[in-house]
Amino acid sequence: MIVRPATSDDIPELIRLRELLFRRVLEAGEPPAARDWRKEFARDVKERLGGSLGVFVVDGAEGRLAACGLGVIEYRLPGPFEGGALSGYVLGMVTDPAYRGQGYARMIMQELLAWFRGKDVIRVDLHAPAEAAELYRSMGFHEHQVALTWHAP
Repeated sequence: MIVRPATSDDIPELIRLRELLFRRVLEAGEPPAARDWRKEFARDVKERLGGSLGVFVVDGAEGRLAACGLGVIEYRLPGPFEGGALSGYVLGMVTDPAYRGQGYARMIMQELLAWFRGKDVIRVDLHAPAEAAELYRSMGFHEHQVALTWHAP
């Protein structure tokens, strides 16, 4: 299989895969504030694709996507350890259950990292579930700091 950049035609499938990524949360019912997330996701992907948003996919059978990975470039102030102001964040990596175990996540991550390097990004962060952490460690990611998240009430 070949990894390719996503196009706007892939948006419905990207939404399907994103739903798989958040399956456990969505099974409990959609949070009221997120009811239009699919529409907003589609709009944002269409507007940002090819700019500060990199999306790579592997095609599956019958017009479906087997896997995808999404990364965004963020601006950060330069500091003593990172002179560049651009950093990357992997927003999500997901493989359809029917295609897992075939190396698609690794291939997509390699494309995302190449894309980040091509955009002069020198640091990439991600949050991973425990079952995926070893894959990312094998690709050079390491624990950096404790990640804490704040959500507005």
